[in-house]
Amino acid sequence: MSSRSRLTIPLLFFLSGFMFVTQALPDDNVSTVIQGIRDRYGNAAGITAEYTREAISKTMAMLGGADRQDIAQGRLYFKPPHSLRLEQITPQEELLLTDGQTLWWYLPLKKEAYKYPAAEFGHELRLLSDIIMGIRDTRDNFQITLKPHSGIDTYHLLLNPDPPWIDIDHLEVIVLREDFTIEQVEIHNTVGGLSRFILSGWQETAQLNNGLFSFSPPQGTKVVYK
Repeated sequence: MSSRSRLTIPLLFFLSGFMFVTQALPDDNVSTVIQGIRDRYGNAAGITAEYTREAISKTMAMLGGADRQDIAQGRLYFKPPHSLRLEQITPQEELLLTDGQTLWWYLPLKKEAYKYPAAEFGHELRLLSDIIMGIRDTRDNFQITLKPHSGIDTYHLLLNPDPPWIDIDHLEVIVLREDFTIEQVEIHNTVGGLSRFILSGWQETAQLNNGLFSFSPPQGTKVVYK
């Protein structure tokens, strides 16, 4: 498996400015949800949250369950507009971070670090931050609709890339009705599987300095430049 393929799962999570061009808003409810997300997160100087990622195959998705052998947990740190840090704790330690210009993926157990230009992963890097900041102002266009029969306590926003993306069919963002907290993000791929990110423990903070989003490989680390 190539390093780019292995990077896809953690990178899609920041599928990170939370600001989409809202190309299609079919009713006032969609606008209400988007404005609620913006009011909830859009003015924060910094944000942290805990996450659980579940990678679900097409077969497991059809059965309505997750493959419990592919679960990762950790914590994210976000500083507008494009600084993001993901600290994976289990099943093994990994670090993915970007300052908006450069992206680092560090695998301490393997003593390897991959360095990428952030522009190469523009879709993924902007997507998570765009969602957090209220679905606005990215170059990527989405058809945004409200899923019929959403839960009693939640809204389910469906985001369909327009024009279509090669690997991603659509995204589903699940938001609490009570206070517009983002509870879950699902990235559905074109072959029927999905990556589900369950988010909790959201906290606003002004204490995220720029150094948190920069990286210097420890001595003895093999650095691969992409």
